[in-house]
Amino acid sequence: MDGGTTPRQGTKARGATHTTEKNRVHLMNESSEAPGRTILRDGKRYLFFSGYSYLGMSHVPGFKDLIKEGVDRYGVLFPSSRISNTPLDIYAHLEQYLSQLTGREATVTYASGYLACQALGDVLKSYGQILVAPDTHPAIGVAPTVEITAGNHTVIDNRGGTHGAVVADHAAYNGLTAWPAAVLEYVQLSPHDHFIIVMNSANPLTGQIHDFTWLQHLPRHKRFTLCIDDSHGIGWLGEHGEGIASALIHSPQVEYILTYSLAKALHIPGGAISCPLAWAERLRKAAYYTGSTPMAPAFAHTLLHAGPLYEVQRAALMHNLSLMKKLSGAEEKLIPTDIPVFLMGNDRTTDGSRIVQYLEDNGVIVSSFAYPDPMGIRINRLVISSLHKESDLQAVVDLLKKA
Repeated sequence: MDGGTTPRQGTKARGATHTTEKNRVHLMNESSEAPGRTILRDGKRYLFFSGYSYLGMSHVPGFKDLIKEGVDRYGVLFPSSRISNTPLDIYAHLEQYLSQLTGREATVTYASGYLACQALGDVLKSYGQILVAPDTHPAIGVAPTVEITAGNHTVIDNRGGTHGAVVADHAAYNGLTAWPAAVLEYVQLSPHDHFIIVMNSANPLTGQIHDFTWLQHLPRHKRFTLCIDDSHGIGWLGEHGEGIASALIHSPQVEYILTYSLAKALHIPGGAISCPLAWAERLRKAAYYTGSTPMAPAFAHTLLHAGPLYEVQRAALMHNLSLMKKLSGAEEKLIPTDIPVFLMGNDRTTDGSRIVQYLEDNGVIVSSFAYPDPMGIRINRLVISSLHKESDLQAVVDLLKKA
């Protein structure tokens, strides 16, 4: 047995087939352990600067203790419908906590961030005209049916009808990105009176936190529902880890819906949607909620009680980000961003790949893969976490100067 990774004899499920090397999908840089500061691969230990565990919670002893405490109290899973007659009160407590954290009226939780996104996308299709930003995560599941072309703002309706999705490209336009500028003009001219705007709070590939100040220019005689995927902000961004919520501008014609994965900074396998009460009621009537199993209650328990641990890790992350910016200085191969990510090289040349290989040859693993299209151009990034030491950061900077 290799640490419990090999199934016992007699446990093969009916209809299951053995995975062979021939039909097995090969993943680069596989590891047999959960990474933290370092990662063990092929018997060699590397410094680890990848993944999305910004706060490094899986390597915080007190966090593990809370999970064990939750398992002892609630068991491993709660395989039941969300609308059964025997609900656990832990989920109501968790949703109340997340509502307070994000400043929303209500919260609906799910077993994953992806499921939360799918649930929201499914409900959105029945309300208003949907406008989708170009870098929005595909999990939202809203297919574009109307295109706004930057510059002349040509509207092409591919389906007809009242409800559709509007998208645009990234070209510059009057100091704004093309999409907000195009949307502002489109909603002014459109005969519709309710628009649903879907976008990310941050682009994890470019490291940009989006500016929402343009929303103040939306026409006040129309209604807007802004749906923001805050998976890369919740937990570490903001004074208390509230994510993008504290940066949003209050406008009477705009209501906000925040959807997010809990698995990144917060390190909890689950997802949530924090929103106005009316939207929460719609979500709780939909099949994505009524027909799904909730997140493991032990993790709900952990999230509710891990506040002091998150606070310590957030402070450590902020320290590391500040230190890395200071250490890297004018190093051209390392570009700071708005999130715990430094871009490396030029992702549209072979230079980035060369640097990644050089770092790996010298004991450092960074994030380097194409996403969301696995056949696209690799994005090379150095991801900073709370677990890194000053010596780790200095080692990377020294290597980059030689690369």
